[in-house]
Amino acid sequence: MMENRLELSNVLKRYGKIIALDHVNLALEPGVYGLLGQNGAGKSTMIHLLAGILVPDEGSILWNDKPIARLGESYRRILGYMPQSSNVDIDITVTGFLHYMAALKKIKKPDSAIESLIGYLHLEEYRHFRLNQLSGGTKQRVMIAQSLLNNPKVLLLDEPTAGLDPVERMNLRNIIAECGKDKIVLLATHVISDVEFIAGNIIMMKEGKVLAMMDQKDLMAHTFVYETIQDRDSLLIDDPDARIVNQHYRNGKMYIRYLSKRGTSESKQVETTLDDVYLDWLG
Repeated sequence: MMENRLELSNVLKRYGKIIALDHVNLALEPGVYGLLGQNGAGKSTMIHLLAGILVPDEGSILWNDKPIARLGESYRRILGYMPQSSNVDIDITVTGFLHYMAALKKIKKPDSAIESLIGYLHLEEYRHFRLNQLSGGTKQRVMIAQSLLNNPKVLLLDEPTAGLDPVERMNLRNIIAECGKDKIVLLATHVISDVEFIAGNIIMMKEGKVLAMMDQKDLMAHTFVYETIQDRDSLLIDDPDARIVNQHYRNGKMYIRYLSKRGTSESKQVETTLDDVYLDWLG
């Protein structure tokens, strides 16, 4: 058994008659995991359960084979959490907020950790800014900083790049990738580019069920993509199972990109992307 292992064992969670998580079994070890699924798939519910905000109706969540419900405070000490909706438009400075969060986390002498994170997340020029003065991307970096104050072994990130522009999104992805060197990082998102270059493993969810947890390359090996200049109708006659991903003009011709198990004689197989996998598994 690895020293750091987070496990969901037959976890069921209901909201009234709605099943949000349906007997999920997962074992996570250090690295970045991309948790993909459409809205309502159960991603946030899983994050909330792992964060201890919710408790399972059935099954258990284990940290190194011990139920987190019994570990209590000792589990929370190794946990970092960034919620999906962070209302941080408040009249407090960046350093003041981080000191406040350190107090809530019961971190003694947090100055060194705060200064290190301010440097690591390039927040030096914003340290005396108030949170309600910051851009969305800078606020997200502050929220990442608070999640890392206790140098957690488990880092839970729920839609961390929501609302960010492409440059801010790229910067935050690089930070998350760095965290995955020695932590279990679970990144819940429905934005493929958030995880395409940083997540070693992808967890696919739909309607409360985990459809797959695989290495990206292994996952892509199960999805076959083709391109053709056939017209749409003839393609669907030749291959009734074809699922069209997109169509675009190039060099005066209409190219159709589609998912299929076999392709047609008029098609050529092309490289599979994580977007293709998402569409293949989740529709």
